[in-house]
Amino acid sequence: MNPETKERILQSVDSLRDETLDFLRELVQTESYNPPGDTRNIIEVVKRKTRTFPVSVTCPSSDPEKLNILLSCGGERGSHLLFNSHLDTVPPGDPSQWKGGPLSGAIYQGNLFGRGAADAKGSGAAMVMAQKALVLAGVKIGGKLTVNLVADEETGGALGTRLIRDQNLVSPDFVVIGEITGNRIATAEKGTLIMEVTTHGRSAHASTPWEGINAISKMASLLTRLEADQLQKFARRRHPLTPPPSINFGTITGGVKSNMVADVCKVTIDRRTLPNEDTETALKEIQEVIENLAKEDPEFNARIQVLRTGSPIDTPLNSPLVRYAQHACSLLGLPAEPVGYAQASDGRFFAEKDIPTILIGPGKANQAHTVNESIEIDQVIEASRLYALLAFLILNPQDKET
Repeated sequence: MNPETKERILQSVDSLRDETLDFLRELVQTESYNPPGDTRNIIEVVKRKTRTFPVSVTCPSSDPEKLNILLSCGGERGSHLLFNSHLDTVPPGDPSQWKGGPLSGAIYQGNLFGRGAADAKGSGAAMVMAQKALVLAGVKIGGKLTVNLVADEETGGALGTRLIRDQNLVSPDFVVIGEITGNRIATAEKGTLIMEVTTHGRSAHASTPWEGINAISKMASLLTRLEADQLQKFARRRHPLTPPPSINFGTITGGVKSNMVADVCKVTIDRRTLPNEDTETALKEIQEVIENLAKEDPEFNARIQVLRTGSPIDTPLNSPLVRYAQHACSLLGLPAEPVGYAQASDGRFFAEKDIPTILIGPGKANQAHTVNESIEIDQVIEASRLYALLAFLILNPQDKET
C-alpha cells in the first residue's frame, strides 16, 4: 500500500476517534436484549450515523421488531467485501450487580462498560466508523463494501444473518465477522450440535417405586455413560487453532411430584464439534451410547431430537482473505498469526456456502455475557483502523504491494 494512502486512511480514522466513542456509547446505552430481541431503537441509532456520510441504506427483516441494516458504498466492479456483526445482546441478568447499570456506557480507566460493549457493539461501531473514514478520506474504493449489522445472533441468527444470506441480499466474495478476538485474525471455529434427549419411564407411587420405571434414574445413567464415552473420544481429537471438542448438559427437567416416580425426563445437550469433525458422526456417537444402554437394560427408553446445528469455520491459511488480513495487521504492527475462535458466530452461514470467512474484532473473550462487561476504547479504535486498511486492500488489490 502506498504510504501516503495508508496515512490518509489512518488519519481519517483517528480524526473520528471521539465520534467513534460517542457512537459506541450510544449503541451500548440503547437496549437490545435478546430475548426479546427488539432492535428497532438501536437501528435508529445506526441510521442517524449514516446520515453523516454518503452511503446507501436498507433495513431488511421478516419480523417488524427484529430489524437488520445494510450500509453499502463503492462500485459494482471488483470484489465485494462484507463486514458483519450483531447488535442484539444477551440479557443483563440482575441489574443490581452492575456498577452504574447494564446500559450505563460509563468510561473508567480507558474502558467502556455496558451490556454488549464487547459482544459485539464494539465491533459494529468500529466497522461503521471504518466505512465512514474510508469515504471521507477520499481514497479509491475499487469494489463494494457493505457493513451488515444484524438482529438475532444471540438466539440462532434465523432472523438476522441467515435471512440476509438466504434472501441473497448480499453476494460477498469475502466476509469479515466482527466478534471478540482481541483484533487477532481468527480463521477457525467449532461447529454446534444442540439437541434434546428424552428418557421415558412409567409412573408409580413413591412408596412402591419398583412398580414404576424412573425416567430420571435412566437419564442419570445415560449422562454418566455419555460423558465418559465422549471425553474418552475427545482425548484423541485436536485442531491446531480451536479449543478441544466439548459436550455440555445445559438444562434438565423431569417428574411431577416428589411422591411420584418420574415418567419423563428431558435434557438439553450442547455438543461442539471441531472443524475437522462431522456433525452426523457426532450425532451417531451419541445415538450409539443410547442404543448400547437399551441393549443392556430392557427398561431403558430414550429418544434424541436435534434442535439446531451450526457448521464450523475452517478458512485455509493460504486464502487470499487471510493474506490480506495479515498484510493489514503488519501495516499496523499487530500480530498476524491466525488463531481460533472459541465460541460460535454468524460466520457459519457464509462459510457453509464456501465464502471465505474470518473473524476479527476488539475486546477480550472473557468479557462476553458477563456482569460489568466492558471493552478497551483503544482496541475499538485499533479495530477501526484495521478494518479500514483491510477494506482498502481487498477492494484495491492492485495497490497491495505498492
